[in-house]
Amino acid sequence: MAENKNNNNNMLLTKRARAISMTMNISSFGKEQQGWKPNISSYGIALWCTVFSLISIAILCANAIAIAVFEVTKSLRKKNQILMLNLAFADLLIGGIALPLYIYVFYKSARGYPWRSRLVNEIYICVDIFAGVSSMFLLAVIALERVFSVFCPFKHRTTPRKYYWYGVMLVWVLAICLASLKLLSSRKLIPIPHHNVLIFTLVSLSIATIIVSYICIWKRAYSVTRKENCNVIVAEKSVVQAMLFVTIMFLIMWMPIYLLNVVIGFESDQVYKVPLNVIYLAKLLQYCNSVVNPIIYSLKIPAFRKALRRLGKNIFQSFSRTV
Repeated sequence: MAENKNNNNNMLLTKRARAISMTMNISSFGKEQQGWKPNISSYGIALWCTVFSLISIAILCANAIAIAVFEVTKSLRKKNQILMLNLAFADLLIGGIALPLYIYVFYKSARGYPWRSRLVNEIYICVDIFAGVSSMFLLAVIALERVFSVFCPFKHRTTPRKYYWYGVMLVWVLAICLASLKLLSSRKLIPIPHHNVLIFTLVSLSIATIIVSYICIWKRAYSVTRKENCNVIVAEKSVVQAMLFVTIMFLIMWMPIYLLNVVIGFESDQVYKVPLNVIYLAKLLQYCNSVVNPIIYSLKIPAFRKALRRLGKNIFQSFSRTV
């Protein structure tokens, strides 16, 4: 009796661990989870689904507006805006595809429905990883580009736009590779630990690159006199400040899910100690980050703010004429 009870408990813990891992993109979601139901009320399910849905709508609206502003405003069509435009597109993928799929996966899991289609979960995981790591890699590239603009302003001005597109292409290709490796590991074609080590290493390198880059920028800004570096600092100040705030918010909102992934990825025995609401809150913070960037642009970049007002005014006038 005792042995059977222990076996049942171990089985439930294993199913719970896999379900939690599924929501965090650690491991695949298989048949073993059928019959396991999280301890969450119908009210809790409705609340989380509503919150995630509202965040999805906010992400779509905010980043669609940001892309429109960058596209229709000539003064914002600079080389560095190529990176910011692609960052907005990555966030658009999160709000338009990854988050709706997450809501579906969350609802199915919370209701305890048996999983018949593995395809939906695999699509969600691949898109979530693709959009998430591309955002982080783009922030790392933006940080390096800001360092280049401050330390080598003349070379920065003469750098062809094509090199920015090369950097963007590299980011997207790398994100595709990591998402593909996740798919292969979920189908057990490659060992899961190898993929986890690779993605955690690249993410950690990106975070380190971002932090070191902005430390160097601010040291440079305070180490030179205004007379020596006036034009460079004034010209780059608004963009540097905006991207610094974007990076800080990114690190704050992504750090909980990143740390949980690290712990669970390498210490899977600890997974059942993590409350489910903590997992959901960490995912919520991760997705909320995708709606923050356009808000920061409007607050910290005067040209973006003016263009946004002008775009809003034109839309309002067009709407008034039709009415």
